[in-house]
Amino acid sequence: MKINPPKKPFLNYKWRWAVYTPTESLNDPPVYLGILRVLNENEYNSFSSKNVNIGLARIQDELNTSVNLVRSRERNIFRNSGQYWRALGLIEDTKRGLINLTNFGKKLANGEISKTEFATTIIKTLELPNTNIENDITEWINSNLKIKPLEMILNILSNLSKDYNQHEAYITTEELIKIIIPLAGVKADINLISEAIIEFRNNSLDLSNWPNCAESSNDKRMAREFLLFLSNYGFCDVIPGSDNLTDKYYLSSISINEINELIEIDLHDNKDLVDIEELIRITQIPANVERKKIIREVIDRPLQPFFRKIVLQAYHSTCLITGVKFETVLEAAHIKPVKYKGSDEIYNGICLRSDIHSLFDSNHLRINLDGAIILSEIARRRENYQNLPTKIELPNFIKTEFLDWRLKYY
Repeated sequence: MKINPPKKPFLNYKWRWAVYTPTESLNDPPVYLGILRVLNENEYNSFSSKNVNIGLARIQDELNTSVNLVRSRERNIFRNSGQYWRALGLIEDTKRGLINLTNFGKKLANGEISKTEFATTIIKTLELPNTNIENDITEWINSNLKIKPLEMILNILSNLSKDYNQHEAYITTEELIKIIIPLAGVKADINLISEAIIEFRNNSLDLSNWPNCAESSNDKRMAREFLLFLSNYGFCDVIPGSDNLTDKYYLSSISINEINELIEIDLHDNKDLVDIEELIRITQIPANVERKKIIREVIDRPLQPFFRKIVLQAYHSTCLITGVKFETVLEAAHIKPVKYKGSDEIYNGICLRSDIHSLFDSNHLRINLDGAIILSEIARRRENYQNLPTKIELPNFIKTEFLDWRLKYY
């Protein structure tokens, strides 16, 4: 089938993530959520207030991030990059320069919704043009063009998985820039986009007359942010290529059926992210994704059997929260995840019943430094968790600094 070169819908058509000069590490969940929680602690203060800067400096030190979060008292990360949080509907764009979280932002900061519920909601709702950060969308309106980029990427990956062999079911940043974004601009259907990708890989697609919708290096970095978001929140795995443009992003932890179910959800023109999150939660898609992520992470841990053995011994084969002593249903939970350099040592472990472990890993259950148990909104609604203790006594061998890290950044 001959695929004709698309035309740009308008001169400056591109996929914008947040800012035109992106800082990719700001999308890393510990950094992103850690900064959101600092904002939550300082709501209605100035973005450049002393306490905000103290919080940002702490994040930079504890996460050892390469981003300079506090350049000076008057010039911190929000001066140029506050749109990272506005773009996803977490903070309001206040004219007085004061911190004002949306209800959705507050729920995420306070742990009332999980990271996966947040990410799934963003996948479903993020739309270009993004009116949270763009004031002039006249060209988009005149072109009668709206795009849901994250949902589209998952749909393309799903289509590649279904219609081609699994080895072809990936997307690179290069393919996103050269093929997907131009074809999305002319409202091409998913089958055509998938076919174009395969032809490109087979060197049978002539791109010489195709438009360049990512002319600058920053445009390319902005496009990559969409793939990084899906990777950062566990919806895609990445196989490194020779450079950032050729890294391969595969589906992970979400099935084709779940992608189809997510696409088919009718939002009834609802723009309230809290209401939409509730609607998505009912489908069980976030819960299924969280469960599969946890299973995969456990399988991928080579030292998990050893870790389980020493943790169960340390806790005398007793769930710290429920008191259950049946080894068959007991598991060893990492306080600081291995993904973020958490160790396989007793001081980083908690013995938990398997379902409590799932709640803990998906952040539906959190443990404060004083032993207070905090349940997410959805966990509190479940009858079988309403009788959990509100406070426990923490073993003295636990490293509380790991609990502190988890509360701030996970």
